[in-house]
Amino acid sequence: MTDPIDAFFGGEASGSDVSRSGFVAVAGRPNAGKSTLVNHVVGHHVAIVSPIAQTTRRIVRAVLRRGDAQLILVDLPGSQKPKDRMTQRMQRAVEGSFSDVDLVLWVIDGMDEPGAGERRVADMVLAARRPVVIALNKVDRLRPEQIMQRIVAITELLGDRPYEALVPISSITGDGVDALLDELVQRLPEGPAWFGDDDVVDMRDEERIAEYVREATLSHLREELPHATAVTVDDMLDGTDGGPDSVHCTIWVERESQVGIVVGSKGAGIRDVGIAARAMIETQLGRSIHLELRVKVRRRWRDDETWLARAGL
Repeated sequence: MTDPIDAFFGGEASGSDVSRSGFVAVAGRPNAGKSTLVNHVVGHHVAIVSPIAQTTRRIVRAVLRRGDAQLILVDLPGSQKPKDRMTQRMQRAVEGSFSDVDLVLWVIDGMDEPGAGERRVADMVLAARRPVVIALNKVDRLRPEQIMQRIVAITELLGDRPYEALVPISSITGDGVDALLDELVQRLPEGPAWFGDDDVVDMRDEERIAEYVREATLSHLREELPHATAVTVDDMLDGTDGGPDSVHCTIWVERESQVGIVVGSKGAGIRDVGIAARAMIETQLGRSIHLELRVKVRRRWRDDETWLARAGL
């Protein structure tokens, strides 16, 4: 039988002096800090972040080399009760990812008392029958006694269900992250690297550009709008005579009234989005671009299976 990881990456693993390697699903509730943690440990802005729930919609695989080990961190959308076709697809993608990983890193928001939402995540990650390492995140905002209270609450929530380790961390300050990575590395299977030393993320440039534009909309537009926005890359043209590449993107909204929110007064909104997005794209892709944005309406796109599939969501 063909190994699913072999099938996904098209064949043999690569790398030279790596003796351990494996895939680690980064799971948890929305806004637990999963993407911030992934960006911190790989040292690149591979996953978009914002205070808005449902920021992560695509599965992002980021590559981290640590000593003689290679970890592929599979940053998953936040686990949640689906509200529409889009979140249904996201949840199916999350649940389907566990069969193709070696470990699960369950990230818990230390600012919240573990409740029903965390219990659902526990049921999901422990049902995967993979070793589970727990990261209690955002401890930089907690007093020592609060950290202990959270640890006790988590262990009570789990009861006698097994897990490998529980590590308090801060994905912002980096506290505890080295200890967390050590826990993950020692549980990786033996084997060569799946990626080369220069690889950071397995997303295509078009996917990364769409995500960076959407991150800019999350940063610059009012809170009630971002869930109703999506971004697609319509065209990418190589620059001529050494000039910048030309990228054309569409920001999709669900209602005509939302177009004005994105565009802003005299175009100030979409201009700010474009400036922020272009700066991020050029920094992360390492080349100059000319970015053109437009806004279009697609009613109820979050419940349109055909459109979601075409948009890669």
